[in-house]
Amino acid sequence: MTIEASLIIPMVLCVFVLLIYFSYYLYGRCMLSQDSYILAFRATKSRSFGFGDDMASFVSSKADEKAGKKYFGSSRPFFEPEISGKKITVKGGAEVRHRAMKRYFLMPESGFEYAALGKAKRWEYAEHIRKLTRIKDIGSEIIDLDTGDERWNTDTTGN
Repeated sequence: MTIEASLIIPMVLCVFVLLIYFSYYLYGRCMLSQDSYILAFRATKSRSFGFGDDMASFVSSKADEKAGKKYFGSSRPFFEPEISGKKITVKGGAEVRHRAMKRYFLMPESGFEYAALGKAKRWEYAEHIRKLTRIKDIGSEIIDLDTGDERWNTDTTGN
């Protein structure tokens, strides 16, 4: 084997290993972002799941079920809910930890950490629709008001 090959092959091998590590990172980050949003969205519908108005307990009870076993190559993710009125923000985080290449400059000792946010707002759709319908009714009543002024009267029969 030549000197060039003995230098190039380890570099190519390191590049492939780094691509695999970054793929774990990217995959975990995408899944965490998706799971954080799904937990936040479903927490706004917590009444449908039998949790009443307590969105935080919904997130804490369903987090392990939602995370499942799909975070391979990563630590178990954590999810923390923050509630502000009708809005909920679910913060999630995990880290990619591997033992390979720790002695080299390519892999930090602590591993790669990643975090994601999922935000949702609780909407009471029936209330919202009723409110919009009422505003529309009031608006049509205001437009149809007979002011008594002839220039606003659209009656062309002369009455």
